[in-house]
Amino acid sequence: MHRIFAGMAVWASVFMAGEVVLGILTRRVFPGLVGLHLAVGVLLGIYLSLLHVMVMFHFIGSGKEMKQAMEVLGEDADLVLRLRRLKMVVSPLATFAPILFGAAVIVGGGAHMRTLGGWAWIHWALGLAGIALNAYAFPVEYRALVTNLEILREVDERLKREIAPGLFHE
Repeated sequence: MHRIFAGMAVWASVFMAGEVVLGILTRRVFPGLVGLHLAVGVLLGIYLSLLHVMVMFHFIGSGKEMKQAMEVLGEDADLVLRLRRLKMVVSPLATFAPILFGAAVIVGGGAHMRTLGGWAWIHWALGLAGIALNAYAFPVEYRALVTNLEILREVDERLKREIAPGLFHE
């Protein structure tokens, strides 16, 4: 999962940088590109939402499976605490990073339609804040996914050792 996430996060970063360049070109050089800028912004907002939701669902599903395995093996408070810490770090980032970028997309429509008056800077501020939060969230989520995989392997090894030691030979 962490490899898939890394690839998708790299592409999201490339697209976000491209969207900034497209926004600058739209405003300064090629006003006719505004439709492309709007379309790419919406698609990028959807892509970021899917990326972060994928991470949250992974933690929900794997956490549930590990908790069920711990019930079979006997409760391991340390493992449950580690899982909870991972979720507490990832969930706020995976929730607010796409929301902030999505707000920039929505306000960008208002900036384009000139309904914000002289307040189009709000679109830029939200967009840059959304990009910054995503840039911060990507490595944090990646490290959490790697740690989650290590915990999954640890639980798997314990299951092999304690439940069916004769079935698995290495």
